[in-house]
Amino acid sequence: MTRYRSSGRNRSSRKSRGRSKGTGNAGWIIAICVCIALIIGVGVGANILIVNSEIDETTLCHTSGAKETVVVLLDLTDPLSETQQSRLKTILGNEVDVSSEDTMISIGVVSENPANWGAKFAKCKPATGDAANALYENPRMIEEQFQREFMTPLENTLSEMLVGIPESRSPIMEALQALISETPSFSKQRGSRRIIVASDMLQHSDNLSFYRGQGWDHFSKQNGADRLAGNLTGVDIEILRIPRSGGNVPDNKLVENFWARYFDKQGSRAPSVTSLGDL
Repeated sequence: MTRYRSSGRNRSSRKSRGRSKGTGNAGWIIAICVCIALIIGVGVGANILIVNSEIDETTLCHTSGAKETVVVLLDLTDPLSETQQSRLKTILGNEVDVSSEDTMISIGVVSENPANWGAKFAKCKPATGDAANALYENPRMIEEQFQREFMTPLENTLSEMLVGIPESRSPIMEALQALISETPSFSKQRGSRRIIVASDMLQHSDNLSFYRGQGWDHFSKQNGADRLAGNLTGVDIEILRIPRSGGNVPDNKLVENFWARYFDKQGSRAPSVTSLGDL
């Protein structure tokens, strides 16, 4: 009789443990499902916000504006060699790759013709396929849109620029200010701002010419310094220096002294200089 009661209690205990175990498993399954649903819901909600936020069709920037700005000025008044062109494309390609989404990329050229000044390309970098979340986005479609609306126009613009013809003057200062003025919200940008100048930095225009031996002292005496906009406060400057040789090349000290004073007067940080050599 005792054994019978003992056996009944054991069966009852096993059933209780079985029910408890089953209930616990079900609870974990429900909890996991809820977590997954929340993750997907948050993702979908974020995606809806992105999709529904307004984007400027011309600049591809969100309504909040560009987060950062990279301005590129190309001085092609003396054509680049094939090696220099290739290296320049690589440098600019890497610049775009490391730029975050909503970074404004603006490109212009130095030309003796003022009609060629300004921003020939000015768009915010949109989302790429690599940045897409496969849970609620289509990486292939996003990448196709990125290539179609941003990368292809950028590459085409750069290729057209590089097929320039030699020009007799290099108004670098003037072309730079024209490019800045046509770069959307450059002066209002609260994020980082960078200017990349690919040039021999040999200014040659009516306002100032190194070929006439005119440096900062001459510029100041002609009230040139008072005409500077002072609109580069806090801007990082990177110069890709194109080397020039020959008997008529202006004195390097005059050139370096002028640009050091120029960028200081404009309020930018001291430029970093890298040679865009081809040897």
